[in-house]
Amino acid sequence: MQVLEVHWRLHGPQTYEPGFLFWAENDDVLHFASVDPKKEISWTIHGPRRCVGSIDSEGKRRKCPEMAVVSPGRRRCVTCSSMDIMDPCIRCDGRDCRATEKRLESCNRADYAVYLAVFNDCTLKVGVSKEARLVTRWVEQGADFGGVIARVRGGKKARQLEYQLSRSPHVTRQVRGTRKESLLLSSFEQEKAQSIVQSFLDSVDTPRVEPTTDLVNLAGYYNLSELHAEPHRWNPTGTKLDGLQILGEVVGMKGSLLVTRIDESFSVLNLGLLQGYTIDEDARVSVISQTGILDFP
Repeated sequence: MQVLEVHWRLHGPQTYEPGFLFWAENDDVLHFASVDPKKEISWTIHGPRRCVGSIDSEGKRRKCPEMAVVSPGRRRCVTCSSMDIMDPCIRCDGRDCRATEKRLESCNRADYAVYLAVFNDCTLKVGVSKEARLVTRWVEQGADFGGVIARVRGGKKARQLEYQLSRSPHVTRQVRGTRKESLLLSSFEQEKAQSIVQSFLDSVDTPRVEPTTDLVNLAGYYNLSELHAEPHRWNPTGTKLDGLQILGEVVGMKGSLLVTRIDESFSVLNLGLLQGYTIDEDARVSVISQTGILDFP
């Protein structure tokens, strides 16, 4: 199975099933593999990294017809990138729109939320999400708290506001996986998180941003209550992913970070790094609906 991306599948208003999307070897159907707590896994990772395919004008994922090998830092081959309707939007900051006409029309009609995500080392991240995917977006990132600070019609305006806010020294637009790994045992009170957010909002000089926000505590989504020791990394810096073996019992996931255990020893793997690689395993899998892919940020 070739890994496309980490995916938190919504089961209900307050319930998610963590896992990843993948392509099977012998079909072009999008599949989902769950990594629920208590699940026993025994994986072998195989390279090279291959193109994850494209998203067409209808919002459906298409498998790369060549299964092309991609260079480090790339998700798609040149051909699939040219066909992918979302590719021009990945690094959008609202200043130079390169979206297709159909994608631009959809973007201009949609309602977006500009948000602050709070992480356990007091880091503030500013971001944009479709309203319908707000909590899902926070959980995908492994945030500890999240709150909406503006609601905007049209993606370009939302991205412009995000970019403006990101120029503050008190916020960032990206939190690296290694940083998140170091925070798995950290915690702090919602009152402190609220205070940090409020201090930032008090410093913002734009009427488009709300003067205050009520943060959502996201800890309950991650199932890491059994984690009581610092986890070791399955892939220390410099370790090749090709040939890496992962085994043990799943403790839980936080964003893209998978925590496993063998007896009382804990380990962590950033599943996002496996994008494009192949996993050899015997997981329970299911086919997922492709409805709503265009709602993804």
